Amino acid sequence: MNIEIIPLKKEYEYFINRFPPVLSNKFLPEWYKQAKINTKGTHWVHETNNNLESPITAKSCPAIQDTVAEGIIIPLWGDLKLYTEPLSEDNADVGGMQYWDMTSRFAVNEDLEPNHLYYHSKQQIDNMPLGLTKDNRLMKIGLPYKIVVPEGYNIYYTDPFYHFRNDIRIMSGIVEADKWGYITFPFSILNDNFTIPAGTPLVQCFIYKRNEEKINLTVRNGNEEEYKNISYEISDVMVTGKNYKTKKY
Repeated sequence: MNIEIIPLKKEYEYFINRFPPVLSNKFLPEWYKQAKINTKGTHWVHETNNNLESPITAKSCPAIQDTVAEGIIIPLWGDLKLYTEPLSEDNADVGGMQYWDMTSRFAVNEDLEPNHLYYHSKQQIDNMPLGLTKDNRLMKIGLPYKIVVPEGYNIYYTDPFYHFRNDIRIMSGIVEADKWGYITFPFSILNDNFTIPAGTPLVQCFIYKRNEEKINLTVRNGNEEEYKNISYEISDVMVTGKNYKTKKY
């Protein structure tokens, strides 16, 4: 599958050349690169004896492996900054003002709003428990790129959770990317003071073929054969230490 990413306009070529989006498996978190995979331990042993060497690690989990390595990482294309004035000790109503900036605006000589940072009002977010500014705005970042996908494909945009930033959390969303290319990323504020350097992983994109069929959901009890197979799968991974990605079928 061929995926292309292009700037929204010529002035934004600097961003894509300086901080290009990359495949997620080329931008792995540092903890993940340093962690080891152990497939020989058994879960029940390591749950009862924490002193054993080489326990089953998070990196051994196939679900985490695929989440970390699949898709595309879009790095931040400028420093994103938030500064919050401390409140006055003498007067609780004094101070607390917040100041935003994103250095990408200097590269293209544009105003901060609305091209680089903008916002939704509190009335637009339907009481979602999000981290807002002091004046109750939900901030959002405008993506300076368009991602070109084949017909029939969606993009799931989400926060790159396993990079463990503690400043903002990007709100997830699904876009029919073959029909729409202008994207903004609303985000929840986790910290009142931060600077996120340019090049930091900002968003992870999972690209998948859109399913046009309606899902018919059935919730039922299992049968004896299904319970037997599930029990076998669990026993097999406990005994061999191999999961569905590492064992041979």
